[in-house]
Amino acid sequence: ADMGSYVNIDPDGDRGQSYMDAGVVYFKDGSYVLRDHTIAFRNGLTYCVAPIVRAPIEYQEGGKAPETVNGFVVPRSGTVDFWAVGTDCCGPSGNRFECGDVNSPVARSGMRMLDDTSRSMFLLGVQEWSATTGLPVRHPLFFRWTTDPIRYSDSLKSACSTQFAIRLIICFFASLIAHFLMHTLLQKFRIM
Repeated sequence: ADMGSYVNIDPDGDRGQSYMDAGVVYFKDGSYVLRDHTIAFRNGLTYCVAPIVRAPIEYQEGGKAPETVNGFVVPRSGTVDFWAVGTDCCGPSGNRFECGDVNSPVARSGMRMLDDTSRSMFLLGVQEWSATTGLPVRHPLFFRWTTDPIRYSDSLKSACSTQFAIRLIICFFASLIAHFLMHTLLQKFRIM
């Protein structure tokens, strides 16, 4: 079962429920990670969550007054469902979100994070964020914010292949040394 790939997702207007099978998402132009509204949840590692938004999330004077909750603009979708996440990349209090390619001005896509252990920790962070801001979160989806998901996926595959080859070589030589030592030890006992 392959994960879906979606293009032009609007975090302000789209709901996470519609993209539960998403693996790679390319967000609409103007989407960004709201780095100054990050939550860090600590449980051994520091689990960092920050909403992916498109429209300004804080109410700005002038123009038509949108629906707000505690000074935050409620998205058109009625829920904040798209999240950039990472571990140990936002400081202990969540004051500096540096996860993934968040510093890249051209990044506006995400690769879905599916690790069950991390997912439950990210969910706790999102629940804390929702309780703090008062904004609803109904079907949160967690992404590694990236400039190019295909290149990132390829780099992961390459790193895994390299690690596999290195460990295979180490295992081969460790087995060879163990065999030599056992052979020498057995030879020694036969002679005595």
